[in-house]
Amino acid sequence: MPRYTLTPLALALALAAGACARSVEPGNGNLAGTWGSTQASLAVTDSAARLLISYGSCYGAYGTMPAAIPTPTFNLGGTYTQLTGVYPGKVDYAAQFSGTLYGTEMTLTVTVPSLQRTFGPYTLARGDTTSWSACLFP
Repeated sequence: MPRYTLTPLALALALAAGACARSVEPGNGNLAGTWGSTQASLAVTDSAARLLISYGSCYGAYGTMPAAIPTPTFNLGGTYTQLTGVYPGKVDYAAQFSGTLYGTEMTLTVTVPSLQRTFGPYTLARGDTTSWSACLFP
């Protein structure tokens, strides 16, 4: 049976190809702008981010991260807000936002310990401007 070995050049090319397939955002890591999908929409500034979570044709919850999102991975504290429609109209919970950035794609998960729930992971594309209005709960 023939034995196959990789030359150093072939090994280097294979490793480079794998790295290019899932590369981290180039440059200064500035994520400012919109990121979205059919399930969630993220508006990012240099110092904060706000996530809208879709309930179909509207959003019924949102999250806020009061800090810049570091690259390529992050785990930030923030607030998850559930819209209720009943006074005061919302309930805020402490939350953890974690994710990874690969080029123009971001995965994002929201964990709300007091609800014992995890939302996501959401796969968001840079430049996606999908948005919804707030749900009008009875």
